[in-house]
Amino acid sequence: MEMDLQTLLFGIYPRSERLRREYGRWERGMIGSEEVVTIISEEKSSFYEMARTAMLDFFTDPLFNWHDILRPVALSIEGINLGPLRRYKETNTFYREPLIKAVGKVGDMESFREVKDNPPFPVFHRIPGKSYLHFLPGIYSFIRMSSLHCSFEEAVSGLERAYSKIVDQLSIENLLIYEPLEVENIDIYSGLASTVSLFLVLPQFTGDHKKTNVGAHSIISHDPYKFARQCEVPGVMLVDALSTKVGDRIVDKVRSFTDDFDKIIVSNNESFDFLPRVIADRKLMNFRGN
Repeated sequence: MEMDLQTLLFGIYPRSERLRREYGRWERGMIGSEEVVTIISEEKSSFYEMARTAMLDFFTDPLFNWHDILRPVALSIEGINLGPLRRYKETNTFYREPLIKAVGKVGDMESFREVKDNPPFPVFHRIPGKSYLHFLPGIYSFIRMSSLHCSFEEAVSGLERAYSKIVDQLSIENLLIYEPLEVENIDIYSGLASTVSLFLVLPQFTGDHKKTNVGAHSIISHDPYKFARQCEVPGVMLVDALSTKVGDRIVDKVRSFTDDFDKIIVSNNESFDFLPRVIADRKLMNFRGN
């Protein structure tokens, strides 16, 4: 039987020159917030059309209105403020460090509203269908990338409640959670997995995978064998978002798994935002190795 190869692209996608230009005009007060939101929506629609043309099975919101993977979530939760710039992993990109005093009420993420230090909301621009995935940063990575002014346990339980509220507020059906940093335990996501089709991306899982029983639809890592029994469809990160080389020989790499899996998901290993837009577009169109 031929293996069912599915493709998934997640994370922040690089902005087009048009969107960069319009952001600059908006920041200088030359266009209004409503107009820039309309432009963001148009740009996301173009991305979704390109993803369909590339025959991607799954893709997250391209997050053109996210300055980093934490900021819109941090700005949506009472008790969390933005601190100084910090380096994101070992890259040349930076994020605003969240300052967590408490994890309180979740604000409106779906309606138009202006927020400080970020393009105006809504946070997401969804489209119907099972291919579209909402995106949230992993709870443990969120905390490790923050400055805590409460206990670790309070932050974890507070964000767990907040994520549940976000799912309810946005009526999320398909959700991808990305833990970019080391994580030992993912049982915290069991509640979410019972209410949504959950995709977990875990490039640095250091715990005992055999004791993991989250109920996720897919767990994506560098080793698809590790979580093969812990999810419906295992995933493997094969498309290198940190290299400008186009053509990751996906078909050749996946061929080694054909005897062991009936179905597998292939994803990128980081946001494409590290790439020039023209290279990102070429990689997207070449995602299946065609």
